[in-house]
Amino acid sequence: MAAPISNFSPQTGEACHRKTGSFKAASKDHKKKKKQKPKPITEVRVDRSVISKLHVLNKELDAVRSDQSLSRGTKQARVSQLETEIQKIGGLDAYQAASKRGACCHGNTTTSNWVIKQLKKFKVKPATEETRLRLLDVGALDNHYQRNSWLDCTAIDLNPQTGSVIKADFFDYQVEEGCKYDVLVLSLVINFVGDPKKRGDMLRHCCQVTKENGHLFVVLPLPCLSNSRYLTHKLFCDMLDSLGFQKLSSHDSKRLSFFVFQKTGKRRSKSFPKQVVRKGPSHNNFSIIL
Repeated sequence: MAAPISNFSPQTGEACHRKTGSFKAASKDHKKKKKQKPKPITEVRVDRSVISKLHVLNKELDAVRSDQSLSRGTKQARVSQLETEIQKIGGLDAYQAASKRGACCHGNTTTSNWVIKQLKKFKVKPATEETRLRLLDVGALDNHYQRNSWLDCTAIDLNPQTGSVIKADFFDYQVEEGCKYDVLVLSLVINFVGDPKKRGDMLRHCCQVTKENGHLFVVLPLPCLSNSRYLTHKLFCDMLDSLGFQKLSSHDSKRLSFFVFQKTGKRRSKSFPKQVVRKGPSHNNFSIIL
């Protein structure tokens, strides 16, 4: 569920012959390389539309399922209707395919490259040369970390697209005390959950799978924090801080927000209800209840 960001343009060598006024290639070794064709704008828009529609439908589906005021028959009918609409779009398969194409069209630097860079920046490494850091990648499109010999990565997803990803639900994913992870990655996962309370449960569950002094990496769509009437960058960091995760660094790209946290174990008993923090009609309703 990650998005890459860099491209490479090779230089070409050509020799100019003044007598003839013509241009010839300097050598066969320097022939101009073919550039990858950029993804058509219309295809990008279609992918974004699919992702947006599925987010809206999943949010509405979670709201209907948790609505205690609906009769059993009304709830079943509405759930069936929404599930049919989701399947018409293509369901989770369509969402993941669109996400994967979106990742490819931005270049070659994925979330995994950013994670690796940050681990090296903060000098997070195995205790010995014989051991590896245990990493859990949630909502993974592929196991991007398996190329790093110093990492022992477990990639999980509700609907795996490759054999290197395990089918598992993070909410039900349990680890024993001695087997907790050194690194946990939630890239564009929290925003996929439709219910604000379940988003809070997801943050809370991070405590159960991450070992003390372990690191948590989170990527969210920028509008979830910069344009929400219920959530800001600071409020999100305060939520993680109450769970014992101290922010080490953060930055925003054009579309995404990136965070690195470290588990300190210093938890504070504090609740975060849904409250308006930005007023105005132009803001979105993304929220997390903890």
